Amino acid sequence: MPKPFLITFAAMLCWALLSVVSRILLLKFEFDPWMFSFVQLSAGGAALIALSRRGRFELTSFKRPSTWVLGVLRVLSASLFTVVLGWVSVLETGLIGTLNLPVIALAVWLLYGKRVTHLESIGHFLLLFAILFLVLGLEGDMRGIVGGFMILNAICLAAITLISERHPDNISDAPGARARFTGAVLLVTAGFFLLTRFVQTGVSFEAIDLPLLVSGVLVGIILRAPAMFLVFWSIRLVGAFRYTASVVFLPMLGFLFEQTASFLGLLKSSSLEIKTLIAAGAVFLGTALVLAGKRGLSKGKRKRQYSPE
Repeated sequence: MPKPFLITFAAMLCWALLSVVSRILLLKFEFDPWMFSFVQLSAGGAALIALSRRGRFELTSFKRPSTWVLGVLRVLSASLFTVVLGWVSVLETGLIGTLNLPVIALAVWLLYGKRVTHLESIGHFLLLFAILFLVLGLEGDMRGIVGGFMILNAICLAAITLISERHPDNISDAPGARARFTGAVLLVTAGFFLLTRFVQTGVSFEAIDLPLLVSGVLVGIILRAPAMFLVFWSIRLVGAFRYTASVVFLPMLGFLFEQTASFLGLLKSSSLEIKTLIAAGAVFLGTALVLAGKRGLSKGKRKRQYSPE
């Protein structure tokens, strides 16, 4: 199998598993979600920097404003997504989250003048139809709130992906350089998570007990660090747009892991509604059309490039 596919699939797999394991721990031990995320991010970031094979602590990534922008956007995105999860199932939230694909296509058009093909347009409209179908299925007052929060989340994620694709420290193919970059982003994000929590409740570390500390460190090193490392590597290999398209598999992988956890008695079982299945089918079909249109455009460019004058 091609390396870009394997890296991208591994990133989705790690990210889905991270989400489900974190949810299990948060529900079982009633951890403070902000402090749990802070410990995860700190442990994962420190582990990656330690593994980057540098004898001294490298500050290059920390000196770049784009690294700090990534940290702020990650916190905003996580906050918005977490709020929506309080009202909507994980699978439905993930499907609505595929709004990222039309948003990043719009951003690429506005920033770089790259228009979508006819086939891509059909795919984007199908995605938007599926998302609207899910949002309209919510209770009256929830529609506007969930829709607004997920639009803001999509804008944050599109910005994160585009910045990551062009970040100087993510362009290098050296594993050590990418590990330092990923570690720096995780540590910066951890700092903003902690600051946000302090703004909410005041300066206090009382929520960090031994179970939270041990769980956070283990999850951070085993899942959070590899997930983010693979995400940035995938963006480097396949580009911002194709990486965003691959995220369509994330809610389904998360659902499969959730069902496995339910079977093992670690989570309450969740049912799959017909409307969610219809929306999921539309999302997959829409994404497939977008990728097919993008692939057709790339082939057309190559033919024009090598055709004789």
